[in-house]
Amino acid sequence: MKQKHWELKDVIMMAILGAVFAAVYLAVFEGGLALSTLLTPFGLAPYGFELIYGVWFMASTLAAYIIRKPGVALITEVLAAAVELLLGNSGGMTVVLTGVIQGLGAELAFAAFRYRKWNLLSMSLSGIFSAILIFCFELYYLSYYLVSPSVLAGQLAVRFLSAIVFSGIICKLAGDGLAKTGVVKSYAIGATVKTARVYDEEE
Repeated sequence: MKQKHWELKDVIMMAILGAVFAAVYLAVFEGGLALSTLLTPFGLAPYGFELIYGVWFMASTLAAYIIRKPGVALITEVLAAAVELLLGNSGGMTVVLTGVIQGLGAELAFAAFRYRKWNLLSMSLSGIFSAILIFCFELYYLSYYLVSPSVLAGQLAVRFLSAIVFSGIICKLAGDGLAKTGVVKSYAIGATVKTARVYDEEE
C-alpha cells in the first residue's frame, strides 16, 4: 500500500510550486486586464479574464499530479495565494480565501477518484471543480448575479475550457515532462513515467 502521509520532500515541493505559481498568478492578473481592455471594443470584455482563468488552478493540479497524496492540491493552492498576496496583490485576505476555494475544488475532484486516478480526466475535472466553486463565490462577492444569464453562461463555458487547457492539458504535459527528466523521480509520478537516458559515447 502506498504511503499517504506527507514527507519533508512533499512540503518542499509544495512550497516551491506555491512560490513559482504565486509569481505566475500575479503576472497573469495583469495579462487579464490587458485582454479585457483589448476585447472591450468588441463587447467581449467580460471574457478577458475567463480565457486565462485556468492558470489560477495550475498550482494545485500540478502539485497533486506530482505528489499524489490527499491535501496536496488544497495546501499548494493556498500557499500560492498567500505568497501572491505577499508579492503585492491588492486583494487582501480575499486572495487567500479564493486560494482556499480553488484548492478545495481541485481536492474534491481527486478525492472523487479516491486519489487513485491521475490522468487527463481527473486533472481536467480538478480545474472544472475549481472553476465551479470560485464562480459560485464570485456570483455574490463580485455581484455577478446582476449580469445577464446568457453572459454568465458564456463566461462559465469559457472558464471551463480554460480550466481544461491549463489544469488538464498543460499541467499533464508539464508533469510528464518533469518526470522524464528525472527531477521528480522520488515522487509518485516518477514511478509512472520513464526517465530519459543519457548514453556515453562508448555505448
